[in-house]
Amino acid sequence: MSDTIGTDGNTPPTQGQPAGFFDVDGTLGSTNVVLTYLAFLNHGASTVGRWLNVAAMVPKLPYYMFLDWRSRDRFCEVFYRKYADVSQSELEDWAEKERGRYWDSRLYAQALQKLSEHKAQGHRVVLVSGGLEPVLKPLAEALGVDALMATEPEVNGNHLTGRIVHGPLSGERKAAAMRELSLKMGIDLERSYAYGDSYADREFLETVGNPVAVNPDRRLKKLAKSRGWPIQNWGH
Repeated sequence: MSDTIGTDGNTPPTQGQPAGFFDVDGTLGSTNVVLTYLAFLNHGASTVGRWLNVAAMVPKLPYYMFLDWRSRDRFCEVFYRKYADVSQSELEDWAEKERGRYWDSRLYAQALQKLSEHKAQGHRVVLVSGGLEPVLKPLAEALGVDALMATEPEVNGNHLTGRIVHGPLSGERKAAAMRELSLKMGIDLERSYAYGDSYADREFLETVGNPVAVNPDRRLKKLAKSRGWPIQNWGH
């Protein structure tokens, strides 16, 4: 990222602030959008109801896995249709009230340590996720990060439509959102770090000077080795 020049043309270049950009699902913790949806769907349900919800989802998992392997964008577009007609206020209320119950046991200790290290060094900390913004907002607030970039669901009245505003936050959209936010916050991407777990995060990782593959899938691990990126394994 190039340094900026003052309007008089004589101001010395200023150096932007480094940041740590963290993917959420599979990187910060052992979760994904399917598990999150099931947790929301099952809140308030009876034991039998919860088992029925899980049983209905299991046969579809191979299809979702194939879609995600082919295209993270397409997977998100298809899967988020499940939120059609969900009450926005109910979803936000669940995310706020169940934040601790859902996230505390899933967040990796190494991820929390890395977040703390970036804060201690005076770096900005940003969560960048293809997950839904209303679901992730309470987590971002609890972690005390500087910004959250996530997928924005379309809302009509007080209900989600199952569609996504501006498309899923993945691939090049994820990288473009990082660049836009960095301009607004004065972040130097060349001095920044990004942590991701999926091959779908490759554009996200390529956007910074210090990419790190965390718990990488097979394709990302191969890419990281070819690029000389650090590979880290985070767990509970």
